[in-house]
Amino acid sequence: MIGIHQKWTGAWKYILFFLTLSVYTSMPLCAQPKLVQYDKDFSFRDGIYFTFADFKNNNPIPPSKIIFNSNKNDKDFLKYVLSKTSFTYIDGFGKEVVYKSEEIWGYCSNGVIYINHGVDYSRVTIIGSISHFVATIPMRVGVSDPFYNNQPFGEREQFTYVSEQFIIDFESGKVLLFNVENIEVLLSRDEALYKEFLALKKKQKRNSIFLYMRKYNEKHAVFFPA
Repeated sequence: MIGIHQKWTGAWKYILFFLTLSVYTSMPLCAQPKLVQYDKDFSFRDGIYFTFADFKNNNPIPPSKIIFNSNKNDKDFLKYVLSKTSFTYIDGFGKEVVYKSEEIWGYCSNGVIYINHGVDYSRVTIIGSISHFVATIPMRVGVSDPFYNNQPFGEREQFTYVSEQFIIDFESGKVLLFNVENIEVLLSRDEALYKEFLALKKKQKRNSIFLYMRKYNEKHAVFFPA
């Protein structure tokens, strides 16, 4: 009798396993966000991006979750929020969290993307596999050694501010200077465009980086959750 009981117990284990498996496999999969190819009419959600991934997923912290004593319908609301050293928002668990403004990746206001780079937030003017923006960055005046041994005691460092062009690699999220060398590296992912670019003379390459950035973006569309 014990042997029969053990056989039935083992059989029921298999039956329960397959019943459970059939229930899970018959359940509908969680709805995946609909991906839409980016074009000039695409609508980004307004809010603050902690990371590049938040931007890529069109998933910012919305203004409604940000605690700030200002009219949230004001077109410059997020600009006011991020002008402070830190801001407070309500996370997914309903808790108030304080975050340093300097640590965010960027934000979206009125459908326009701004990236935190250099001394301020800069508008991303071209969005694609290779995105483009202009930022103001500080540059130290004069040349000094790494330990500032040639810096007179008590004298503060002096900086000048210059505008530079930058690109964002949509694949990695890296921000790079917009120059021939970096465009060449990104174009290497497209054999045809890469060969075209390599065939150009040095001056032609410098004059063609905008053209080839646009060519690459036309061939390699990016998609965002709607």
